[in-house]
Amino acid sequence: MKIAMVAEHANPLPAHRGEPACPASLHACALSRQLAKRGHRVTVYVRRSDPDQPDGRTRMARGVSVIHLDAGPARPMPDDRHAEHTGAFGTALASALNEDAPDVLHAIGWTSGLAAMHAQAHGGSDQSSTPIVQTFHSLNASEQRSGLAHQPERARMETVLASRADHVLVNSTDQQGELARLGVPRRHVSVVPFGVDPEHFSVEGSASTEHWNSRREERARLVAVTSLTGSGGADRLVEAMTRLPEAELLLVSTTEGLDVALDENARRIELLTKEAGVNDRVHLTGPIERKELPRLLRSADVYVSAASYDPYGGAVLEAMACGLPVVATATGAIPGAVLHRTSGVLMRFGRPDEVARSVRAVLGTPTMSTAYGIAAVDRARSRFTWQRIAIETELAYKRSHPQQNEREDVEEDEVDGLLLSGTFR
Repeated sequence: MKIAMVAEHANPLPAHRGEPACPASLHACALSRQLAKRGHRVTVYVRRSDPDQPDGRTRMARGVSVIHLDAGPARPMPDDRHAEHTGAFGTALASALNEDAPDVLHAIGWTSGLAAMHAQAHGGSDQSSTPIVQTFHSLNASEQRSGLAHQPERARMETVLASRADHVLVNSTDQQGELARLGVPRRHVSVVPFGVDPEHFSVEGSASTEHWNSRREERARLVAVTSLTGSGGADRLVEAMTRLPEAELLLVSTTEGLDVALDENARRIELLTKEAGVNDRVHLTGPIERKELPRLLRSADVYVSAASYDPYGGAVLEAMACGLPVVATATGAIPGAVLHRTSGVLMRFGRPDEVARSVRAVLGTPTMSTAYGIAAVDRARSRFTWQRIAIETELAYKRSHPQQNEREDVEEDEVDGLLLSGTFR
């Protein structure tokens, strides 16, 4: 099968090289490689974000290539700016697909879905019948329920895309429920979670000795790989440390290219640690290279997350694969990954007192902590390997055949209108 993976802002090449990368990029990288191993040919289409990125096809792995399309300025952009160039990206995509027509279009993210619909509608005759599989890593409806910003235009587009796609993939049952509330039939939506590479993230291997506190042998180590923004929960973790004098915390930022010395959120967190009197037990670091992350995780005793919303759950899965018991807020994809009181502890709100109480319960019972860690490894390896995720995605491609999908059609000009309206040009 020839698969066109549309990943407008999720270039898989940095993740392939082992550099710090966003979860969407990791997804595009790992999934495309596994699909290629299953005999498919995958081409990943991304927006050019650097003038030095090559023209033509870039071979990423056997059976996988990446094509950079010109759409807007060739520089990195914040997430809220990508949609401004989706129309141009969709036009460039249509031209590229005319030269190499795929058997299925797989859109990663809502802007990619809009571009895929545009390319399907405005490409050659071969493209008009190409099925589209839409992956939503997050939904604005879910974000809004978790206290994040409401984006009316994006929410409307996600509803249209979910209705028009031949099949929809989401990371969690929470998102499946949101789409059902929006009127999308459950039979057209499959839950295919984020994955983990158990060969790279495993209990086997050494532990990192970097960032060790001088009193490391006297203190338990907690680790969190998270955004430093409010939704990442770093503030709550710092406050929780005032209630956990027996522990130290290593905060690893997920923001690509972050400089701890210059970043506004990093400076805010460091100020919080000083005000709380825990700056000697909380260490903040920028993104860690992928090859070093397993060693860092293996140096910890517990993985913690107080995020108000985590649509991926990727960092939790990587910690589980390394044998760490997890203490995390039951939000987004987390409840599907962590089995409460089997592989860790799920919290309802992730408040500082709740975090401290849950961590203390795990650390205070070594037998339970060990049992959680063993169960975490088993669950990561049995349910969340990228090999299994690729198989489930492949099944979605088969379900997307138009003759097997009795969805209600939405007028094509509605997608064109969305591309041309408001800020979405």
